[in-house]
This record gives sequence, structure tokens and C-alpha cells, in this order.
Amino acid sequence: MTPKVHTITSSFATIEQLAELACKNAANTCAKQLLDTAGIHSTGCNILDHRSSQNHYTQLIMAALALRENSPTYDATASHLLLSKLTSEVNHSLTFTPITSTNITSSALSYQQGFLRYISKGIDLGLIQPEIIAYDLQLLAKKIVPNLDSNLTYSELHSLSNQLLMRYQGQCFELPQYAFMRIAIALAMKENKGEARIAEIYRLLSMRSYSRISTKIFREGTISRPYEILHGNTDKNNTTTKKIRHLRLVN
Repeated sequence: MTPKVHTITSSFATIEQLAELACKNAANTCAKQLLDTAGIHSTGCNILDHRSSQNHYTQLIMAALALRENSPTYDATASHLLLSKLTSEVNHSLTFTPITSTNITSSALSYQQGFLRYISKGIDLGLIQPEIIAYDLQLLAKKIVPNLDSNLTYSELHSLSNQLLMRYQGQCFELPQYAFMRIAIALAMKENKGEARIAEIYRLLSMRSYSRISTKIFREGTISRPYEILHGNTDKNNTTTKKIRHLRLVN
């Protein structure tokens, strides 16, 4: 089954379009009501920069949470908006421009390419165990199901983004499915297992409520102190250095 991606991209979108997409398929929600509650009046202007889109997301999320008090279905709208805001932040942090095509396959490919950049950045920052790149990350990226991020409630996603997902200098650069795949790789590594076992662990992790995953498990694959990557290493036979360079090239 082809994975679906429901996140909203702010590239070349108006605030009205963001509201309409957030309310799409959410019963008893209304884009106009959302905009009115947020105190946003129609402008028809494009949202072109990261900062303004983040501000608009925040306004709409606060409005959805206010409306949720009387209409619980707005929880899905708030979650949808928060996920889109988080995705935009991660893409910006990874200096990655997502594919804006509405084609589902292209969107899934964009998500998978972001995973490779995320691993590379995490290793460079000394936050992710470099041994992870011993696995076929391009193959594992294809096992990721982006749409599963959309199954999280607002509270779950809020807790994840505030407490567990990786950040650097205040900016998040890890999405939930990225984290689940990173954990799966680390656990399989401990078992001396390969990609098939990783895919199995990932499926089990991603299909269950994140709240049932302990903080200790969530930290699998990370390291607590900076890991210095020797970018100037002249040993051409150094496997780790060569794979990191290759990972950047395929991104």
C-alpha cells in the first residue's frame, strides 16, 4: 500500500489554504471559523518565509485548541496543524526543501530523503551513534510510513515535540517516524540482526501509542556526549567517514 502524507507544506500557500487543509476531512470543523477565532482576516498573500509560516501555524493551533473546548473534533485540526508546523521546522533545520507535488509517491520520497539528512546531521552533531550507518539506510528509509505521524493526537504530538524529539539550538530536526526507525536500528544492532529485523521492530514501534514507549527506549541510538567526527581524516579506507560522505551525496 502506498503511504499517504497529510502534512501541509507552507511553500507558496496562503493562510486561508492552511486553514482549509487543516479542516479537510475533520468532521464539524470550519476553516472560516478557525480563521475568525485566530483573528486572521483574508489577505490572499503567499506565505513565503519560514518565520511567518511558523507564526501562522501557532495562531491557527491556538484557535483550534480554543474551539476544541466546545467541539472536540478540532483536536484533529490542532494535531494536523502541529504536525505540519513540526514538519516545516524539521525541513528548515535540515535545510531541506520538501517536494511540493500533491503526488503521494513524491511526498513519501521527500519524507524518506529527509530521514537520510536527519541521520547525517545527528551523527555530525554527536547526537546519534555513528554505527547506525553500517546499515542500508536508503533501504530502511523506504520502510518508513509517513502517514503514521498523522495518527498521533495533539497531546501525544505536543509531548513528543517538546520532550523527546531531537533538537539542536532550539530547532527540532527529528520527526516521530524518524525517531522510531532510529530506535529500531539501535535495538536490532544490540541483537546483531539485520535490516529485516529492523523493519519488524519499526513496525511494532510505529503502530503503537508512543506513550507506551519508555524514555529509556526512546533514547536508543543516541549518545549522551559529543562524538567528534574527524572530517579531516585522510584515511581513505575509513569506512565510517566514507559512508557519511556518501550519505550526504545521495541526499
